Amino acid sequence: MQSAGRATKPLTKFDSAQLAWLIISAIGTLPLALLAMLALIVLIVIFAMAGGSQMTSASSSPDSSTGGGSAVNTNALIEMSGGDGRGSFNATSVPDEDLVAPIRSAAGTCDLLTPVIIAAQIEYASGFDADQEGPGGRKGLSQLTPEVFDEYGEDDDDSGEASVLDDEDSIHAHARYFCHLAEETDRLLSEDKVVGDHLTLTLMAWEMGLETVEAQGGMPVLALGSYPFQVRGLFAKYTRDGEESDPPTDPPTQHASAGDPDNEPDPDAEGARLLSESTFDAMFPGRNSFYTYAGLTDAMEKFPAFAGTGDQQTRKRELAAFLANIDHESGGLVHVEEINRDAWGNYCDTGQPYGCPAGQTAYHGRGPIQLSWNTNYKAAGDALGLDLLNEPDLVRNDASVAWQTALWFWMTQSGAGTTTAHAAITGGGGFGETIRTINGALECGGRNTAQVQARVDAYERFAAALGVDPGSEDTLTC
Repeated sequence: MQSAGRATKPLTKFDSAQLAWLIISAIGTLPLALLAMLALIVLIVIFAMAGGSQMTSASSSPDSSTGGGSAVNTNALIEMSGGDGRGSFNATSVPDEDLVAPIRSAAGTCDLLTPVIIAAQIEYASGFDADQEGPGGRKGLSQLTPEVFDEYGEDDDDSGEASVLDDEDSIHAHARYFCHLAEETDRLLSEDKVVGDHLTLTLMAWEMGLETVEAQGGMPVLALGSYPFQVRGLFAKYTRDGEESDPPTDPPTQHASAGDPDNEPDPDAEGARLLSESTFDAMFPGRNSFYTYAGLTDAMEKFPAFAGTGDQQTRKRELAAFLANIDHESGGLVHVEEINRDAWGNYCDTGQPYGCPAGQTAYHGRGPIQLSWNTNYKAAGDALGLDLLNEPDLVRNDASVAWQTALWFWMTQSGAGTTTAHAAITGGGGFGETIRTINGALECGGRNTAQVQARVDAYERFAAALGVDPGSEDTLTC
């Protein structure tokens, strides 16, 4: 299931009355001795923000306040409550490592969902105890009701039966249901029927139902003990080193030269630190929701040398070059699988001892770089610790795996070139040499010049977005 067309709904701005109720609900359990003092502070703040405008009733509709007071953005409140769950996933906090892959895979169901959010919800629901049973017939890791699982549960682990007590089935049903709620709350926001941020409204709908969220107009009053705040309170546990997914605005420059230790891969300067989610969204405005930013940053963690070698300009150029090539290969991150189905049977090298166990047509192009051939599926799977030879569909079903295959090729395969794309761009070969590695047999040496130019155009566009010069003109083509 896909989201309603954007990764996250922009945070709705609260008027002074809604802010007042939010603060009052948050401090309602404090000792009475503090309330008088806090009430005075709240009133002063409210009237300062409202610019002296008349405060509307808390039961008013979101549009009812037309006074001249300035609105208050909820970003700070969301950050104080635990953030948005879009940081790098700390898989080591999951008590059973066998659950990590299903969580990552399920998180690609829609843009709003992330592995951090799924893990936090599961901990809150069952403490990762699949045998727990709750009220209303709730069962399994995610404590789904029978009605929810009947609608959203599938046999995701291919055991022959869909069961809420099966971990993988439960996690994927969880994701499908969450994404259904995300789509519906996004619709309510678009129709101005509710106020609040997209994630909080979706978590509220998970706990109390969509009808209740719509009936109360969203989240004008939200106590700190509520489900959204409690789940958000667990985000830090499942976020790696407490990191946020957006990088620092101005990462430190690394000066490097041949043989200099600074030229070694720097794990703390991953591509994720150079590419913010907002920039990624702007680069691929029409992308398929499967290609998540979280999946990309998760894959980057497995290849720290990617966009982590050389000085800052070199790193940014490599990031731009990679994104430009996958933009071309996937049609702007639109196609998850090769669109020419007539060619699907052309990628089985029967001369290999392992053959094509998944079938003659199973090794067609998939993912950002359109991984093809049984030989590549075997090699990539061996390198990544995955059985892609027998399960090639992992590349179309798991966003992190899809991105990993693209980075695996980029970092380790020479293709039609004499070196890897990574070595070409970081060693001074320029963007043109990355084209040679990816598809040089068909595009270099004066062949398919229109396709080469399309790659170059994308590279120059992405380099500009990252604030780096694309390099010498004579190194852009092959």
